[in-house]
Amino acid sequence: MATFASILDMSSRKSILVTGCDTYPGYMIARELLKRSGKCFKEVHAGYFKEDKLVKLLKHEGAHCVKLSISDEKTICDAYGKADVVVVVPPVSDTHWSKGDCCVYLHAAVKANVKGLVLCSKINASKMRDMKMLAPFYAMEEALSQVKDQIKCVSMVRCSLDIDLLWLFRHEIAKEHTLCLPVDRDAKFAPLVMEDGARGLYNMLTHAQFPAGIYELTGPEKLTFVDVAHKASSAVGKKIEYEHISRKDMEHYLHRQGEICENEICFIGDLFEAVSKSLLCEQTDDLKRLLSHEPTTVKKFLEKNSKDFKPRSDDANDAD
Repeated sequence: MATFASILDMSSRKSILVTGCDTYPGYMIARELLKRSGKCFKEVHAGYFKEDKLVKLLKHEGAHCVKLSISDEKTICDAYGKADVVVVVPPVSDTHWSKGDCCVYLHAAVKANVKGLVLCSKINASKMRDMKMLAPFYAMEEALSQVKDQIKCVSMVRCSLDIDLLWLFRHEIAKEHTLCLPVDRDAKFAPLVMEDGARGLYNMLTHAQFPAGIYELTGPEKLTFVDVAHKASSAVGKKIEYEHISRKDMEHYLHRQGEICENEICFIGDLFEAVSKSLLCEQTDDLKRLLSHEPTTVKKFLEKNSKDFKPRSDDANDAD
């Protein structure tokens, strides 16, 4: 049975394409591949919809960046034609994400004769079909089931919520000592650290012992955001309170920060709604298996990145 490692090993091109690289998950996966390129593969192509600072960083680090759009299947097929393996990180930033045929990213793999295909999805995507910004995940999973028999090696990687999202609320945590989100106080989830997720996916692509299939990646513990606030308190040396706010208030805060686009703001709102509905509370050992060690805990993540959640000398110049 073919593995991604064997596909890359037999190829003279040794090329991987990652889509959605103008979103944080896509960027982290592409960055991890770039850091480790050279032996199992030589080239990393990064697909994006908007050229933001993440894409510019990937360009600087040596990625071959290409603009892709749900509305332009030909460009997607052309980009896929340069890769042995395609990792589809859903292009949430694309203006057609919730209203266009996002499944073009799966069907294009057949037309371009891609040898290996990975779809990054969400745990319990089938239960999120009534959420506008999450419904495309299930549609893409359905499309994957339609094309998988026409592609040599296919995997689906379903992820829980990544705790890296806290970075978007760092100013509030640093200045107001509060974590304000539209998530029920007692709603549990199993957050993963995106660096772990990216490393696990790299291992799946390059280590022959990991067969094609479905992997569900979560962190090692179930927490509430009240728990997360307590762990943040320990990391930054200040008491951080959790406050439940409306989705509208959270979206207003993210708009003022100006760091992500409208689509991504609505997407995050739906993700937090999924947490409140207990759709991201499953905890598995798949990530531990891919890493060969325990995944990073939220406490360790916050301790490692504590400076991002502490007041800075230039905070006065940041957006309120």
